[in-house]
Amino acid sequence: MKIRLVTDSGADLPIEYAKENNIEIVPLQITFEDEVYNDGVDLSTSEFYNKMASTDLLPKTSLPAPQSFLNVFEKFDENDSILCLTISAGLSGTYQSAMIAKDMIKRKIEVIDSLHVSMGTGLQVMKAQELINAGLSFEEIKEQLLELRHTMHSFVAIDNLDNVIKGGRISNWKGSIAKVMQIKPILTMAPDGSLKVVDYCRGRKRQLKKLLEAIEETGKDISQSTLSILHAKASQQDISFMEEGIRKLFNPKEILIGELGATMGSHGGFGALAVLF
Repeated sequence: MKIRLVTDSGADLPIEYAKENNIEIVPLQITFEDEVYNDGVDLSTSEFYNKMASTDLLPKTSLPAPQSFLNVFEKFDENDSILCLTISAGLSGTYQSAMIAKDMIKRKIEVIDSLHVSMGTGLQVMKAQELINAGLSFEEIKEQLLELRHTMHSFVAIDNLDNVIKGGRISNWKGSIAKVMQIKPILTMAPDGSLKVVDYCRGRKRQLKKLLEAIEETGKDISQSTLSILHAKASQQDISFMEEGIRKLFNPKEILIGELGATMGSHGGFGALAVLF
């Protein structure tokens, strides 16, 4: 009997890591006008950003159908135990979809709402794999994951408000004023799994400095932890500034740098930069 891991594409788990550890990723769907794609299956991250750059319409993300989770659950041996970690139920119906699939099959399955998104979820999946490798039991891993999600932190610095305005999160006139004034928000995942604004900053430089302060204010010791910096085509200057600042101030064991997937990329827009730990 083996412990199997399942997550969704909104977790932004590195594809190579998933392949190496036989972790199944259930894709969300991405819609550009009338074209629908399975995230990471028939639309890569680079293709997603190319398409987003070529349209004025906001790409839409939709949750996987319960059948998509069921198809994955049925791949495993009936004696296997399954841990399924999804992005926050406060932002997506993906968790509920997985729960419906769980009730459609008689297997030992635990579906966990990570309360986070992107690598805030992905890092939890990686921790689960670490615990599996260490030989912990299904119940022990489940309990640790249920505690871990409350100690995670996810921040995202929004640079370009276009997608936020298109999505209706800010009215056109407020958005226009914010763009003229160079107002840039910093968002975080709240304890209940919802997304909230931490601060508004005037200018990118101030925003990134404030992001470093927000990380420090969590009080979390990450010297023995992995931290992830993901971005939506942010400038190398911004990425380097964050990486150097984080190394100097917090000295994490490892920093994973990559691109935000379609789920966060579509909402955060070009230039968005997330720090997850």
